[in-house]
Amino acid sequence: MEKDDKHKSLGKLAVFAAAAVVLVFGAHGAGGETRETRKPCKDHPMLSGSCYAVRGRMTLANGTPSIRIWPVGTRRILGVSEGRFFLKDYRNIPDDLAGLLTWENAVFADFTVCPFTDDRPGVMRFVCVESAENVEVKSRK
Repeated sequence: MEKDDKHKSLGKLAVFAAAAVVLVFGAHGAGGETRETRKPCKDHPMLSGSCYAVRGRMTLANGTPSIRIWPVGTRRILGVSEGRFFLKDYRNIPDDLAGLLTWENAVFADFTVCPFTDDRPGVMRFVCVESAENVEVKSRK
């Protein structure tokens, strides 16, 4: 019986993870528009401050948000908002950038991110990604 409960829990987790991936990587918004027609991150009405540049490593991770950026040389993590700051008319990450991410690789780049939350030590800061330059995809293994 205990083994069946574990399988049910894992099944629920898999469904939740799949739903999160569809939300982040889905090509169409609720109104049928493609993500390319959505407004840029820098114009999002829920931003808490100015956009800024950061060199970092973007990866997929378990938990929410599943897309995270580690600014190189720091002990901080930036979370690319998937839910709380999602608005159907705005992009929280460029499609081409999201398309590079897999569980097996990491994306190093000079990101321009825009904050949804204030910078507080010990707390993941939620951001959206406006752009990425000098992009390099590397294996996580």
